[in-house]
Amino acid sequence: MSAFATGKHAIAICDRCGQQYKFQRLKKEWNGLYVCPECYEPKHPQLDPPHHNADAQALPWSRPAREEPMTVFVGAPGDSAFTSTGMQPSNEIRDLNPALLINSVNIIADDTDVIATATGLVSSSGIGQATGVGDTVYTVTVGSKGGGGNAFYIDGVERPTLSLTEGDTYVFNLDSGTVPSHPFYLSTTDDGNHNGGSPYSTGVIYRINGSDVSESDYTSNYASASSRELQITVAIGAPTLYYYCSVHSGMGNIIST
Repeated sequence: MSAFATGKHAIAICDRCGQQYKFQRLKKEWNGLYVCPECYEPKHPQLDPPHHNADAQALPWSRPAREEPMTVFVGAPGDSAFTSTGMQPSNEIRDLNPALLINSVNIIADDTDVIATATGLVSSSGIGQATGVGDTVYTVTVGSKGGGGNAFYIDGVERPTLSLTEGDTYVFNLDSGTVPSHPFYLSTTDDGNHNGGSPYSTGVIYRINGSDVSESDYTSNYASASSRELQITVAIGAPTLYYYCSVHSGMGNIIST
């Protein structure tokens, strides 16, 4: 049987340049060609790119993580509790623990959320009484001051330093019969107009007999009114404030924000 010559004297043609070379000098390329040393090219790495796994695909019918049912206490432990059924809240009304709050909390369910509303809430201790979500009421009275003269009393405390939270709403109830001759204002100046300051108005609402009024109407009707309120929603970045009487000096104190 005949065979191709492979001896040292055999000759061959380069598949690329077509020149004659000794067969044993030819090299086989990755593509199967036999070429001379001058024409030989190794396989470029880019011809064998690395394998990349395909990106993960999202589930077509994904579900949120299930919320386990939980029990929420609105009074003391063991009292006034309602149970949530995960994503299916129910309408319930529970009485609050009278040691903490009075009246009731209504739990109202709609399509997206559970809304809690509170009515007639009264704090059992401390300065300030909650009247609704985010609101605090301070009861203002006037009494004698240590060292002589009069002073504002906030929830029974003589000239306390108050701390208000930015974004929250606070109401100063001025219905006491001790207050009519002592107009209550807020200012950025200690003791207000007695030190050259003026009333602070940002976020402040004046009320006379249950109606919102201007600052001038508040001033002119203050003494004769049957009910008075000063409400403030503390602005973000509000300055340090002071509460004071516009008629008598030394009755107020600082309000930090």
